[in-house]
Amino acid sequence: MQERERGEPAVRIVLWNIAWRRRQSPAGRVIADVIEQHAPDLVCLTEAHTDFLPNGHLIHARADYGYPLKEGRRKVLLWSRQPWTGIDDLGDERLPPGRFVAGTTETQLGSLRMIGMCVPWPAAHVATGRKDRRPWEDHLVYLQGLSDILAREDHAERTLVVGDVNQFIPRKRASLRAFQALTDAIPPFLRLATEGAIPELDQPAIDHLWHTADLRTVRVGALPGHDPDGRALSDHVGLFIEIQQAHDDGTAGR
Repeated sequence: MQERERGEPAVRIVLWNIAWRRRQSPAGRVIADVIEQHAPDLVCLTEAHTDFLPNGHLIHARADYGYPLKEGRRKVLLWSRQPWTGIDDLGDERLPPGRFVAGTTETQLGSLRMIGMCVPWPAAHVATGRKDRRPWEDHLVYLQGLSDILAREDHAERTLVVGDVNQFIPRKRASLRAFQALTDAIPPFLRLATEGAIPELDQPAIDHLWHTADLRTVRVGALPGHDPDGRALSDHVGLFIEIQQAHDDGTAGR
């Protein structure tokens, strides 16, 4: 990770799986306040309601992710201060549905493509939902589809890939097969900003951000994970990430 160059424009990003917290709930109010305090330019929320971020411009995954539908729930939301173009909520027909959305938006670094995802957890549709999958099956199918999406030439620059990946990097609990599938899905032109222990958290995360080599990570940190009374806000800790343009000398950040 590079030091932030003062005076250079930066894009501020919040990434958080908020575990279906409603904005009006005690935890939701704290989460909303934390996000607002960090003044992000871009936000990726997973397992969230479409009314959680009331201002700005929102795109989201399709409603049906294979479990009983509940009004307003989406597996992936992407928010920007500016409007979105080139919106894609399918990605690839092989992806398990309702877990992908992508769009292009204007930022201080120019036009950026943002790909948001929520990779199925290992037990997706095993003992709940449709109950027609083996452990890791939907996870592996998703990564196969993601591999084709990310291999497209138009994603080779000015692109962010962000979301809940349901794996630690380096590998911690995932099967070797699942970790290799994740490694194979990410093309070499993408740089991982969130590898290893996250500063202020002192442990790795399963929510990740990759960016193309024309960008560089200058900050990764954990957002507060508990309310003032010590209660967990979510089963994931949110991340705050800043990126800048890569230098011409090829230094592209973490």
